[in-house]
Amino acid sequence: MSARSDIGVVITTHNYGHYLAACLESVLSQTLLPRQVLVVDDASEDNAADVVASFSDVAYCRVDFRNGNRARNFGFLKISTPYVAFFDADNVMMPRFLEVLYSALEEVSHAAYAYGDRIVFADGDLQQGEREVSGPFDVRRLRAGNYIDLAALIRADSFPGFDPAVRRYQDWDLWLNIALRQGGIGQYVPETLYYYRVHPHSVSQREDRDRAMWRIRRKYHLGWGALPLLRHSFKLYQFARKTKSFWTG
Repeated sequence: MSARSDIGVVITTHNYGHYLAACLESVLSQTLLPRQVLVVDDASEDNAADVVASFSDVAYCRVDFRNGNRARNFGFLKISTPYVAFFDADNVMMPRFLEVLYSALEEVSHAAYAYGDRIVFADGDLQQGEREVSGPFDVRRLRAGNYIDLAALIRADSFPGFDPAVRRYQDWDLWLNIALRQGGIGQYVPETLYYYRVHPHSVSQREDRDRAMWRIRRKYHLGWGALPLLRHSFKLYQFARKTKSFWTG
């Protein structure tokens, strides 16, 4: 294991205690260890607190926001590192996730954040996942629709905060904020760095997701050309639908 880095990891959870141990094990097995790991438990009714208690190097805070973005903002205020990674409790880091993204930000000093590629897998079927490539940063592509997941490493002094009013596509809203209001860019690393879990909650409530997309487009005056984002959402829907876990939960 490496010496601890200048990285803080904020993991938010709401009734994802059954995924949390795997997530934390992946964070604490990094080739570049984070200095701080914080789990923000937003009104869970499961065993999240007990899971965290079994890890000696992980801090725990319970809140009652029932709002993922407020929970992430709360977590950010509790850490003190120059770099922060926001990670969802149902996903899993590959061992070099932090090392690779940290190196990218050290090499490209003007980048606000760094990101890579992922394996999309159906709940309970990690070995049958499919690689999903993000691609180089392109503000025109970002304006058309999101292609960068929230699983990135961000410079703390470039982080503008999440908008609590945004309940869907929080990652897209964050990257648009950094790009269009701050002039910041992301640095792409063409390596597969984490596993992204698709389960019924990932693809449900389609009308809510569509409304959220239009609200973000209005917020940043983007017009209505959202075909890339619609294609991406449909791709996740197709992947989940063809797996047994989508129907059985």
